[in-house]
Amino acid sequence: MREEVADPSYVGRGTTLDSKQQNAVEKEETPRRKLTGFWAKAMRTTGVAMALFQIYTAGTGSFVVQNTLHLMFAFLLIFIVYPSNKRAADRNRVRSWDVLFTLLGLSGNLYYMFNLNRILYELGYLSPTPADIVLGVVMVVLVLEAARRTVGSILPLLSTVAILYAFFGPYFPGKWAHGGFSFGDIVATLYLGELGIYGSIMRISASVIAIFAIFGGLLVHTGGGDVFIRIAYALTGRLTGGPPKVSVVSSMLFGMISGSTAANVATTGVFTIPLMKSKGYPAHFAGAAEAAASSGGQIMPPIMGAAAFIMADILGISYFKVAAAALIPAILYYFGCWMAVQFEAKRLGLLPEPGGGKTPLRIIFAGSHTLFIPLILMIILLVAMYTPTTCAFWSFISALFLYLISARSKSQLYQALKNVLKALEGGALTAALVASMVGVVQIVVAVVGMTGLSVKFSAVIVAISGQSLLAALIMGMVVTIILGMGVPTVAAYMLGISIVAGAFVNVGISPLLAHMFIFYYAVLAGVTPPVALGAYVGAAIAGAHWFQTALTACRIGFAGFLVPFMFIYNPTLLGQGSILGVTVGFLSACIGIVALASSMIGYLLKPANFVERIFLFGAALALIDARLYTDLIGCSLIGITLLLQKYWSWRPDEATPVMVAGGK
Repeated sequence: MREEVADPSYVGRGTTLDSKQQNAVEKEETPRRKLTGFWAKAMRTTGVAMALFQIYTAGTGSFVVQNTLHLMFAFLLIFIVYPSNKRAADRNRVRSWDVLFTLLGLSGNLYYMFNLNRILYELGYLSPTPADIVLGVVMVVLVLEAARRTVGSILPLLSTVAILYAFFGPYFPGKWAHGGFSFGDIVATLYLGELGIYGSIMRISASVIAIFAIFGGLLVHTGGGDVFIRIAYALTGRLTGGPPKVSVVSSMLFGMISGSTAANVATTGVFTIPLMKSKGYPAHFAGAAEAAASSGGQIMPPIMGAAAFIMADILGISYFKVAAAALIPAILYYFGCWMAVQFEAKRLGLLPEPGGGKTPLRIIFAGSHTLFIPLILMIILLVAMYTPTTCAFWSFISALFLYLISARSKSQLYQALKNVLKALEGGALTAALVASMVGVVQIVVAVVGMTGLSVKFSAVIVAISGQSLLAALIMGMVVTIILGMGVPTVAAYMLGISIVAGAFVNVGISPLLAHMFIFYYAVLAGVTPPVALGAYVGAAIAGAHWFQTALTACRIGFAGFLVPFMFIYNPTLLGQGSILGVTVGFLSACIGIVALASSMIGYLLKPANFVERIFLFGAALALIDARLYTDLIGCSLIGITLLLQKYWSWRPDEATPVMVAGGK
């Protein structure tokens, strides 16, 4: 996490975290041990070794045992770096059971590697040996424990429920019952089977997500986050609502390389949240604006979140097509956040600050070639239809080369090499964290595949919705958000498609639209109360109450909650259709976003009363469906509201307090 400010004009103006804020942020983020001595050196070496392995295989092609080595490295890091109890007074001490878990994880992965021919090519998972079953139980327990340490208890509990369903499903009533499986069959499927912990999602984690995590880590550790904040401040610092717009733009840019809501909030929020507070914005609004803006980073191309790579693999399409489809919805999400903070600034009477954003863009860009050239190269390779792994590999190599040759002395080169090693270590830890939650999700996927649970859920959703598209969408939204509470986006997405995707296809939604809808709400679950990790981190930095921050984040990003409905009813928003159709659909959606943001904040030309907000909300709902008559209804409601605000006094005119940003 950086503590340096992004713009020279704001050096020393409260943009670092005090110890209380730092502790609060660390409490909400995944806790790591502060290792020293032997263990610190061992974990640095292991992390760098894992990163080099991932880089090598990204350039030369994956090994047959790629998934196994990937999970083995993850276990070697997780059980030493992450404590079993983050609240323990001695949590920084490596305990004997941590070493035991590490050795057991090493044994289970090596056993799988040495028996790979029997397991895969001789279908050994259909007739497991006693050793298979014993080590299978051990590996399942280790996967659950690794995920508990890294991402919390909710996801392992869901996986445990899935395992219990596999065992006790025959005793469930009616359609929820399944035929039953033996103990050995269940364990062998989870450990050795194609759907188990080494399954297709782990393959994506090992071959695609890991190299992107390492590439993103290099950009972050070599100053990428600071550059994005400086660009955002230069672009928006002098506008109405400048400080929260800095948050929106910087979070959008940083999210392009981070793909993590919590990391996005913690990195850009160190600058933007204190800046907003110093300019007159309430603490909860500052934390909420950052949380809402940061959540959209995972849907912003070109890198997006890990779930996007999984989506491309499941759908059997190129990652470029997924990124291209996500572009307009991502723009709409950030446009909604932009308009929300614009209306909030107007409502509070905050005027632009004349001295904001002093640094010219040309100066910022002049020293940022190590960031932008690799990103441009990645976009070019994606457009040229290279695989995501190849794109990330060559982008990483270019970033590394440009960063090292920019050193102008031996001391600078030495510091650059240290930063690269830190980036490799950080990228490996991120990849290990993803591997741990992917392993748990693979357990759920295996149980769903064994028992036909997805078919049962799909039948229930279709039956309840009565073939109504709107009802099915609302149910899918609610289910995905509930499944996503307290779990990372990739896990929420995988759980969502396991439960909901089949029902969507049954009511006539295309697979790409269905998966994008679920992915979108899996991301938004990160700011939805009562469990909203992004809002927790934002509140911790702002020193605000987390629940008030989470509710405000929902209000700021609420326009984003309608975007998936918009592209379901109007697929041109995913780029499907003519240029004219896409343009008209985009403009219609933008008008709806403005209406909804205005309704949520309570301001259009001036503060809006209850009736005006209802009109605006109705206009937004009408503009979801981009047909001529619905667009006319929506625009008419907006027009009526504008006339009411301009010519009809529903209330005694009250002078709005006017302040220059900064509270002066």
